[in-house]
Formats: sequence, C-alpha cells, structure tokens
Amino acid sequence: MKIKIPSLIAIILVSAVLTVQAQESPVEQSAPAPKPTLQLGSFSTDYFYSPFRINGRDLNTQQVNMALILPLYNKLQDGKLDFFLAGIGYTGLFLSGTGSAYGGTNFHSFSVPLTFQKSFTTRYALIVSFIPTFSSDLKDLSGDDILYTGAAMLKVKTSDKFSYSAGIVFSTQFFGPLLLPIIGIDWNITNKLSFSGSLPISQKLKYRLSAKSTIGISNDLGIGGGSYRLSTKMNSAYFQAQQSKITLFYNHMMARNFSIEVNAGYNYLQKLDLYDKDQKVDWVPFNSLNNRVPLAELNKTGISVGTGINYRF
Repeated sequence: MKIKIPSLIAIILVSAVLTVQAQESPVEQSAPAPKPTLQLGSFSTDYFYSPFRINGRDLNTQQVNMALILPLYNKLQDGKLDFFLAGIGYTGLFLSGTGSAYGGTNFHSFSVPLTFQKSFTTRYALIVSFIPTFSSDLKDLSGDDILYTGAAMLKVKTSDKFSYSAGIVFSTQFFGPLLLPIIGIDWNITNKLSFSGSLPISQKLKYRLSAKSTIGISNDLGIGGGSYRLSTKMNSAYFQAQQSKITLFYNHMMARNFSIEVNAGYNYLQKLDLYDKDQKVDWVPFNSLNNRVPLAELNKTGISVGTGINYRF
C-alpha cells in the first residue's frame, strides 16, 4: 500500500493551518472603509457529500465541519497586530453502505485550537498554534483518543499585496509522531485575482466578480477526513480517511460579515483504511508509512458536492 506524504500533511495539519491562515488577514477585505475593522472572530460550518459505486453497491461519505473562533485578546498599534484566539472545532464523518468493515459508520473529532500572534514589526510576526483534539467513534471514552498538534510559523509581509509564512509542526498521531514544515502564501495578484494556500496542503485561486460575489478553484489534500480511534471492542484499532479533491466554488456575501458558498468537485484520491493499533511508524516522514498493513481498505475516486456558511465578527 502506498500513502502519499502530502495527503498525510493535509489530514494532520489542515485544522491547525487553516486556523492560523484564517486569521492572517483580519481586516475586512470588501469595499474600502474609512477605518479598518478587526474581524478576528468567526463561525463557520460546511457539509460535503461524496457518492460512489463499488461492485454494484451505492456508497457515500458525508462530512460536517463546524468551527467557532473567539478573540480573547488583540492589540493593534503602529500597524503591528498581536492577538490570542481560542476556539472549538467539530468534524463528523459518516459512512453509508460500508457495513461493519471499518468497525462503525460514525466518527467524530472535537478540537480546541489556540493561536497566538506576536508582531515584531509591521513586516514580521510569529504565530504559534496548539490544538488538542479528541478523535474517536465515541463508543467508549479514553485519554488514548486525544491527539496533540503544535505549530510555529514566521510570517513575513513583503508588500500590501504579498505575504508568506514558513514554519514547522509537530503532531502526535495514532500512527506515530510527525514533524513537518509549513509554507503559507497570501497573494493579491490583481484587484480581482488572488491566490492563497498552505503548501502543499491546500491552494485556492479566487476571482472577484463583484463586491459581493467570488468564484474560484481550490485543491485540497485530505479535506474530507482524518484518523479516529475505535473502541476497545475493536481492540482500539484506528480508522483513517483520506479525500483529496479539486473543486470549483462560488461565494456570495449576503451581508457585510456573512457569506455562503456552494461547490462541486472531484475526489481524485478517496481512501478508507482500518489499521490495528500496533501499526505505527516513528517520525514521519523520515520513516515510511508504506509498511503499514490495513485490516480493511477501500480506494475509489468520485464526485463531491458541498455547501457552507461563514460569519466573521
């Protein structure tokens, strides 16, 4: 079995990196205002549906994500922004048509993202994030269900149109510890066209049709999954889902702080795997994950559709 490292980066880091990246541009980006308004807080929720067919059987995966980010502290002085954010996140992954092959059909994760930014100058800032995550089938509760992720990034603003960040992340996972680099990009190419991403986790190209409407294309590695510890009845095995997809999306601002989005795309990688708890690897990616042997595996591409809402405050 072959598992690509970029997919693993996405599964492990997407919540951490998106939490950081979502707060990197706290100033409202719609029509210019006389005085910039900080919008560090946010609430978002989205839903994804991915149907596919194997050996005459109809199967699907459904995922619900919710995240609330609250600014507990912020200070903007002389163009330098410091803040401390705390939040609550939830992901629910639901399988249909797979039977009992993976020890269950409902998997859940709850996270508490904590993010701190310290600006040294108007150009340089340090961002530190810590995210404990409870990831389980919820059939029994144990401290073994808890995963920890920490990241540190240096953000550099080269101009009003371009900034980048670079750093490193450490994460404890059910398959073993992981240490990987992070690279973020935020680039306003023109007044209408922009590119953002956490390489190689996700990339997004957006084009502004009007002050309220945006279309674009995104590439996400592992956006639809994660890893979850199963109950002791399943010998504490772990389930891992991977969905890498390319998506077209349309976003509309219903109000100044509230937007909705619809999207449709294609899962060019879609894998469901069940592993024994002893299937571990030390220090990914320095040691290969390819030696793991799954107890059960499904590998099938397919379409994906979704919708979501976002409110910033």
